[in-house]
Amino acid sequence: MTKRVISALVALPLLFLAVLINKDIFFVSLVFLTLVGLHEYFAAVDNSGYKTIKVLGFSFGLALLLLVFLNGNLNFFALFITIALISLYITMVFNKKYNLFGVAATIVGIIYIPLFFSYLYLIRAIPDKGVYLIWFVFILAFFTDTFAYFTGIAFGKTKLCPTVSPKKTVEGSIGGIIGATVGTIVYGLILNKIGIIDISLIRLLLLGIIGSVISQFGDLSASSIKRFVNIKDYGKIMPGHGGVLDRFDSIIFVAPLIYYYILYILL
Repeated sequence: MTKRVISALVALPLLFLAVLINKDIFFVSLVFLTLVGLHEYFAAVDNSGYKTIKVLGFSFGLALLLLVFLNGNLNFFALFITIALISLYITMVFNKKYNLFGVAATIVGIIYIPLFFSYLYLIRAIPDKGVYLIWFVFILAFFTDTFAYFTGIAFGKTKLCPTVSPKKTVEGSIGGIIGATVGTIVYGLILNKIGIIDISLIRLLLLGIIGSVISQFGDLSASSIKRFVNIKDYGKIMPGHGGVLDRFDSIIFVAPLIYYYILYILL
């Protein structure tokens, strides 16, 4: 617990600085997180016996982030993923140490990590408002995790998904939803008050509930992968928390929701 607290006290100020300074600095931090996340993911999958095509995975992962940075959107993604998939298949044909499972795991890694991280940049890059709106992602993920943890300790009895994450409980999950929803509403009302957005209470309520549920699925999905490849944590870069994917599993699941919620409802 001590290591976990110390890591959080170090990481949170760095996160604040990366978000607040400017979108370019934030992009650089996302490139770092993506590279570490890809390394953790490919190492985990390779540990299970499937050979991922790491060179192409890293190359297309970085290319995806760079294209998002240069274009400011994902309009190119269909063509991009088509080229990536064809390249992976060609590699499989000419290199017999790779098979269909390795190709599938590699393409999932490209989508799961660089693509999902890129949504954080797209939110931050929204002119004038992005620096405020991106905190919805962190509020939803962190509040869900924190309230679920403490509610689970205090009241948890009914197992939520014992085959994937034995310690998580239904009571903890509900506590996470309530905490994240309250946090989302409070922050949304503050942004309403200072004129950043104009959103109704019911839409903030729905955002909090849906976002918290998706955040928990992000956590459970990461846990499911870890259980499949038989590891406890993805890495050790954050003492007490594990790797980048252990800490950002919920965040990168929530980011696409927030981006499209902003795009089609808020703006």
